[in-house]
Amino acid sequence: MTNVIYRVFDKKNKYQQSYCPKLEDAYSWAVSCADLTKGFVRKDVLSEKGLTESSTVVYPASKNAN
Repeated sequence: MTNVIYRVFDKKNKYQQSYCPKLEDAYSWAVSCADLTKGFVRKDVLSEKGLTESSTVVYPASKNAN
């Protein structure tokens, strides 16, 4: 089983909040938080020990293109 988490960072690249996608509206909450802080959302895949194995910017799409 893959463990995934949405992490929100503000415009200064400072961590703000995490959301578990097992909750129904987690992605929309993460996007709302990112919008409020003018930041972005990363979708992180975690190991069994809770360490980040991979990370992808999922919002906004333009941030991922850079």
